[in-house]
Order: sequence, then structure tokens, then C-alpha cells
Amino acid sequence: MSAAPLTVIAIITAQEGQESALRALQEKLVAETRTEDGCLRYELNQSLDDGRILIFVETWETEAKWRAHIDGAALANFAAAGGGALIADKVIHRLTQVA
Repeated sequence: MSAAPLTVIAIITAQEGQESALRALQEKLVAETRTEDGCLRYELNQSLDDGRILIFVETWETEAKWRAHIDGAALANFAAAGGGALIADKVIHRLTQVA
């Protein structure tokens, strides 16, 4: 794992008709995550072309701190609230800046 900052793009597609419920849980997730150690940027965006698509843009001090987030309380709370059942699809891209 690199010690360089890590950017993550997470593209989440809500189950049909669950856009509002998923977005509400994700907004809570954003508020909790922004206080986590190593979180430099954590924002939620919604597609203007397809309201079912919500995209997280994240930057973490290191990949290790992002991995701690994956196993941390904020995502556990999201899962406990039923967030996973509202998701039809997700794609996660881990990125490193090249230029």
C-alpha cells in the first residue's frame, strides 16, 4: 500500500424507487465519515441524467486510512440501517493522480 493520498470514486445505483431513502442514509454517512482520521474529502453527488446514480468522491491521506474507513463505524452504521438493501449496483475505483 502506498503512503500517497488515495482518491476513490464510488458509483452507487439505487434500487428502483429507493433513490430518496438511499440518499438520506448516504447523507448521514457523509457527515459521520468526514470526522474520520485521514479523510481529506468525502462528498456525495447525484447524477443529473439518472437520479438513481449517486457518486462519492473521496480523498484519503493513505490507502490504509481508507481501508480503516471501510471497516469503520460509519459504514457499519450505514449497513445496520439497511443501506445495502437499497443498492442495485456499485462500482468502486481507487485512483492515484498521474498528472
